[in-house]
Amino acid sequence: MKVAQLPVCSLISTIVLVTFAIMRRAIVFIAMTCLLGFGASGVELVRDGKAVASIVIPLHPLPVESYAAKELQYHVERATGALVPIVAEGEETGAKSRVYLGKCVAAARIHLDPSSLPGNSYIVKSAGSDLYIVGKDGRGDPLNRDTHEGTLFGVYDILEDDMQVRWLWPGQLGEVIPRRENLALAPAEGIVQPRLWFKEWRGGSSEGERVWLKRQRFGRSIQPQYGHSFGQYWDRFGQTHPEYFNMLPDGTRGLDPTADAGPEWVHMCVSEPGLARQIIADWQEKGAPEFLNVCENDGWAGCACPRCLSWDEPDPENPVAFDQRLEAAQRAFSGQEGRRDEWMLQLGSLSDRFARFWERVSEDAVKIRPDVKVVSYVYDNYRKPPVKAMLNSNVLCGVVPHESIFGYGKLDSEIFRHDWSGWEKTGCRLFLRPNYTLQAPNFPANYARALGEDLKFAMAHGLKGTDFDSLTGKYATQGPSLYMLARILNRPDVPVDAVMEEFCAAFGPASKSVGEYFDLWESIYPQYSETEQSSHIASKRKYGAGLYGPYYLLAPAIYTPQIMSHAWAILGKAQKEAVGDPAASPRIEWLAKGLKQAELMLAVERAYEKGVDTGDKSEFLAAYQSLRDFRQANQEYDQTSFAGLGGAEKTWEKASR
Repeated sequence: MKVAQLPVCSLISTIVLVTFAIMRRAIVFIAMTCLLGFGASGVELVRDGKAVASIVIPLHPLPVESYAAKELQYHVERATGALVPIVAEGEETGAKSRVYLGKCVAAARIHLDPSSLPGNSYIVKSAGSDLYIVGKDGRGDPLNRDTHEGTLFGVYDILEDDMQVRWLWPGQLGEVIPRRENLALAPAEGIVQPRLWFKEWRGGSSEGERVWLKRQRFGRSIQPQYGHSFGQYWDRFGQTHPEYFNMLPDGTRGLDPTADAGPEWVHMCVSEPGLARQIIADWQEKGAPEFLNVCENDGWAGCACPRCLSWDEPDPENPVAFDQRLEAAQRAFSGQEGRRDEWMLQLGSLSDRFARFWERVSEDAVKIRPDVKVVSYVYDNYRKPPVKAMLNSNVLCGVVPHESIFGYGKLDSEIFRHDWSGWEKTGCRLFLRPNYTLQAPNFPANYARALGEDLKFAMAHGLKGTDFDSLTGKYATQGPSLYMLARILNRPDVPVDAVMEEFCAAFGPASKSVGEYFDLWESIYPQYSETEQSSHIASKRKYGAGLYGPYYLLAPAIYTPQIMSHAWAILGKAQKEAVGDPAASPRIEWLAKGLKQAELMLAVERAYEKGVDTGDKSEFLAAYQSLRDFRQANQEYDQTSFAGLGGAEKTWEKASR
């Protein structure tokens, strides 16, 4: 984010630039001392446990403005015990100080107008004993991703910066709100704009998660349109324009018989000029919006026509000779060699052909709308950076990084940085569309530091937005990693170790032990090579472990009895340290529930494998019932920490019938 001084302040002529995702009020305060003096006390809200201020909202407030007032009131009351009243502008309260939220008449009188700012921006200004937060707000539900809510984000900045509030995970148990008798907000003056165009984390299935995501400032200042875009093309053009579609190795065009998938999975002939013209025509029929979606359909892409092949460049990692790629693809397609449904992988990286395609579409689209953004994923066999092709800033690429079933490890990080840097050099704009948080479902894992450093790297190298898939509710076992993701996107200059310390500090006298607990999970986090991953999966093939899991089939080799015993010993020590602490003790218990569920899942898997080997399922059925009983007895935890597991356990569910 960027913070700039307001023109209404004639005594200060410098522009304050702050490189936080959200304003860092300490820096703003330093810049303001020339005006306010070192003795300025700011806006006093609570003195000796009693409210001395009021929160003022417009007479006819937007939902965002009302919600922002309630959030400020709630957190101040939790911190001080004092209920600061919320009043409509014009009501007489006799308060010593006022916090004006939203487009109040009083804000307009001093020329605070956010209308020209991007969505989710806000203006903040101290004036005497009052504070104004005026945001670029929309009229929708404050918890929706596309409702602009600068005023609300301004409140969250104050809560973080002036009150040191932290939201580690959803629900009151995850709220860190330091207690105090007195509360005054630091003087501040500036304009705060989003650093990123959009921040999305798919999920938020519960109300608590939706609130948590909003407190972490997830939302979209702009609404880009992207996603696999050619799903309807076969039905529209399969008969009339077969040249739009991929040529298969046998020389025909159309649906791939080896893919066993419907027309929504068909791939395109991206070198075909008519396809580019059709895309532009479809876009113009929609009114030529700012975003033009050209994302290929899901899965490995491939067209074996001579023109597409001529657009490729040699892939040094492809074992197939560049001039023998078509013959290798034909052999695979016909079943003579390798897997038929992987024929397109014989062609090597297709990034150059796709980059040339996006550039062609963008050059045509810019003539119609100069600010157009042609959006595509860089994905699967066109994920690697192109060798020669260059792009322009009208192309927005969503990087879908390499990943393994084992979660975000060293190998993933190395590949991510290489790929991101390569695409950045082409001149395009970039957003991040990973699947990292889908991995290791609800097992203890800590990849916080690696993820945090790579998010910092991306934000320093052109990141324009994020779209994480998905928030599956693993806070009790992977809390530091999930918190790191949210925190760094807001505060990219905060050291990752400081974020870890923030998380552990919430456990009070047990903070050191909790740090040791999560260090254990970081120390055993799988850092397998590609070969080791394949070998590990192959060892469990007979139990149902495919390329992408299920992870729990592989977990017993990682979470050995010795490791689990060590983890319980650390938590036991933490529980003793937290006795009598009303905040820390239930948080330790919450971690223990997560570990208990993981232990039960490991028991189910061991019994399942034994049943496959012996033909006797009785032990498996008993273990699986114990796991379900535990979840049923702990439904309040299931709302935030056990979510997203049902679909992943199809192997067990099928075996239990």
